Amino acid sequence: MKKYFIYILIAFFVSSFTIIFSQERIGIHQMDWEKYGTNLKEKEKYDAESINIIPLQKNIKKELSSAVFGYLPDWEYNAGSQNFLRYDLLTHVACFDFMVSSSGSVGNPSSWPWTDVINDAHAAGTKVILTAVNFDEDDIRNIITNETAKQNFFNNVKSKIIAYSMDGVNVDFEGLYNSDKGEPINSFMAELTDFIHTELPGKEVSFAGPAVNWGDRWDLDGLVQSCDYVFIMGYAFWGGFSSTSGPNAPLVGFTHDITSTV
Repeated sequence: MKKYFIYILIAFFVSSFTIIFSQERIGIHQMDWEKYGTNLKEKEKYDAESINIIPLQKNIKKELSSAVFGYLPDWEYNAGSQNFLRYDLLTHVACFDFMVSSSGSVGNPSSWPWTDVINDAHAAGTKVILTAVNFDEDDIRNIITNETAKQNFFNNVKSKIIAYSMDGVNVDFEGLYNSDKGEPINSFMAELTDFIHTELPGKEVSFAGPAVNWGDRWDLDGLVQSCDYVFIMGYAFWGGFSSTSGPNAPLVGFTHDITSTV
């Protein structure tokens, strides 16, 4: 499968951009999750076997020259935002968030399962992606290095993809220890990709990567090779942490901008 980079030009997160820390330590995914998502979780409404989900349909009328990938968080789902999505303009919708514990168990977004989103997206030829999330450095280290936790995570992701006819997994692990940003996370992603491709042929594996490789901690070449594609979190170039004001996601004109990132 061809590897490619994607960066955020559209997103379903509604964010204030009042940023306290730089993206290296905390990103908008995490900030909005902490603000809106922590008290929303509930048990699955239905037994997975009792719901009727249609598989991904081929839409020959869909003419998109690039991948258009967006996250739909559960607080926006609960607000009814899914009723306004243009699936004809989306190649992927990532359901946020399936919170991962240090032991590798995988929770569900609030109000899950989102049968309406999955079926509407699949009918339009839009892929539905499971977003596996963790923002704690100690949890992440255990998930990616402890063999029991790792295999538990792999198997839980596989089970959820099968149960809800999803089309892949996006790993959104943020705030890693610096020492985990190179070989450890790349090896983990390579193992996950090999597992999913073997167990579920045709399903995608991706990673939510940084916009700037601060301190050259990340081995981005290795990260790209470890999965099908990297989603670049192309924002938070300026924020509350900055000494001067500036654009949140500049396309060109700065030392660090979307163009230099790509």
